[in-house]
Amino acid sequence: MRIKVSSLGLATKIVDVDRDCILSDFLRIVSEQLQSNSAFESLRFGFPPQVVEVDDETSKSQRIEDLGISSGEKVVLVRKAEKSGTDSNSTKLGQQHHSEKQTRRKLQENQISLAGIWSDWILQLHSVPDDNSCMFHAISHCIYGDLSHSDSFREEVAAQVIDDPMEYSDAILGRPNRDYAQWILKKSSWGGGIELAILSKAVRLAIFVLDVDAGKFEKFNEQHFEDFIMVAFNGVHYDAMEIVHEKTGQKTRVLSQRSEKINQVLARAREVAVELKSKGFSFNTARDRIKCNICSEILIGEREVARHAEKTGHVDFGQSK
Repeated sequence: MRIKVSSLGLATKIVDVDRDCILSDFLRIVSEQLQSNSAFESLRFGFPPQVVEVDDETSKSQRIEDLGISSGEKVVLVRKAEKSGTDSNSTKLGQQHHSEKQTRRKLQENQISLAGIWSDWILQLHSVPDDNSCMFHAISHCIYGDLSHSDSFREEVAAQVIDDPMEYSDAILGRPNRDYAQWILKKSSWGGGIELAILSKAVRLAIFVLDVDAGKFEKFNEQHFEDFIMVAFNGVHYDAMEIVHEKTGQKTRVLSQRSEKINQVLARAREVAVELKSKGFSFNTARDRIKCNICSEILIGEREVARHAEKTGHVDFGQSK
């Protein structure tokens, strides 16, 4: 079987293993291929993403095929969190800070260096198509690296809404349950908090939404799942967030809350929000007057913007001066 494996900070590799390969042997082969001495704590694959704890003795002795991993699968390995050390040499820290500033000046406005946290890595926003499916696109990109699951995410939301009319009542949805399920299947319909909460559970990942205007994260199901993805929301549009290696171009989009450095990464992400807001990237739909750049209609509030987009198909908005 040929399996694509990746892990934060390591190269992505294609490994060849026998169908009878058990998990412990698979991990050994992967470590050799990635030239890593790090211990792994879990692996993730499939849709919805399945997580296998590699320290579990029962799992270690199972064939990876019996665990659900098939040829052509993409497997993400999560390494055990490394302890962050401290450097008492003030000169070295000063040089590092200066180097970090130089690096930041070279980056685009949607990027920020992670120097001092993870060397040679950059946090950036990845733009997805500016259409009414941008939230679904952003999540698909974060998990699969492409937009191939955007439609299936709509179907997942519709199915969950219908299956649980108590949780997703007419009052919560703002319209009859089944009407909402049919509505969200339309590509002209915007996704929001309800969809984020449902999809977070479906993919078994917390979703951290960076509110660019507020400069803070809204977190979905972070108490249930250790691993998470990040998306940015500017008031009318969602984009994916990812970490990119400056030299190799390797990209990582699923992070772990267990990393001791993750709060520093989130702080850097908030710095990106501040920078983007200063450049006019964000819209406060509760306060700002939003102009449709196609027909010039003035709208106030996210609901008006969403309804206008659904009714007209217009998705190009700007802040009214």
